[in-house]
Amino acid sequence: MTCYAVFLLGSNMVESAYAPTGAALIALAILPALPIIAVIWAMGMAIVEQPDEYVRAKLIHAMLIATAMMLSVMTVWSFLEDTGAVPHKPVHLAFPLWCAGLLIGQAWLWLRDRIAGRS
Repeated sequence: MTCYAVFLLGSNMVESAYAPTGAALIALAILPALPIIAVIWAMGMAIVEQPDEYVRAKLIHAMLIATAMMLSVMTVWSFLEDTGAVPHKPVHLAFPLWCAGLLIGQAWLWLRDRIAGRS
């Protein structure tokens, strides 16, 4: 995620200083997305390579909770945007929203397991 911050700040600084166009502008726009794509790939590989079926199932369950939360929030927000009730928010906020949902999902599953007496 450090790469993401560096690429985002760097691309914004280059864009404001030099106002590139064409392929250079497209490359600058895509650059901050590459570390996020790498994180998504790494999360997928963590599931694929997880030898413990119980831990893998918990990861997948938390990711499903995160996906459901992100899709629900984005869907409701888009309908609110369509009516003009709320301002437009950038779509690239979907991944941070998904990560927040993953945190909530993992916390909820941990709490559920603690209450049930499982570790």
